[in-house]
Amino acid sequence: MKRAIVSIGLAAALAVAGTLVFDAARGPDQSAAIAAKAYKTCKARTSSGKTKTWRCGADQACCVNKMLNSYVCGYPGLGCL
Repeated sequence: MKRAIVSIGLAAALAVAGTLVFDAARGPDQSAAIAAKAYKTCKARTSSGKTKTWRCGADQACCVNKMLNSYVCGYPGLGCL
């Protein structure tokens, strides 16, 4: 029983150490690139002819309601409600 507990603990420690080493080897440049992909830029023309720009998450829809002058991000999986 002790052998099983020790081997599970050792496997967990190696998994955590491997994750930390992999993140350190990846570096800050790739981390920034992954974070940049989490957002998208939305653009729409307003009724006055100007271009409105805003950022939404990658899994969110760009929602435009020109009658209410509303330019917002939608809900993930639900779109614009």
